[in-house]
Amino acid sequence: MKKKTMSYVMTGALSITILSGVHSSPAQAASPPLIKEQVAPSVARTGTKNFADVLADQAAALGIHIEGDDLETAAKKVRLAKLQNQAAALGIKTDRKDEKTLRLEVKKSHEAHVHNVADYFGIETTGQRTKDLIAAISNINPEAAEKLNGFY
Repeated sequence: MKKKTMSYVMTGALSITILSGVHSSPAQAASPPLIKEQVAPSVARTGTKNFADVLADQAAALGIHIEGDDLETAAKKVRLAKLQNQAAALGIKTDRKDEKTLRLEVKKSHEAHVHNVADYFGIETTGQRTKDLIAAISNINPEAAEKLNGFY
């Protein structure tokens, strides 16, 4: 009876120790608790530009007036203007089309153009991604691949 009682007491003490999170080794008990969240020191890099400045430069280059707009609205205007320029370069009409539709048409037209150039250079296009085709074209003619890379 005494052995049975002692085994129950030891089992209970062991389970309490495990559940309470008490460290079993002195090395673990002496170590400080780990900090889960550490703050990265702020790094000031030379030569970096503020996003608002870059956006203003791009808007000026595209001829867009963004003064008074918040950053999100200005970024949307610049993105749409760039997309319309790409569509014009590919011969796509942009009248009364939203950004998503225009983006899909530009992507499809660009993919078709990449496939045509790959066919011209004799590259197999079946089952190939556009990115892989551009890489294969760059092995044959880097200048042609550079012109194709501008849309992504």
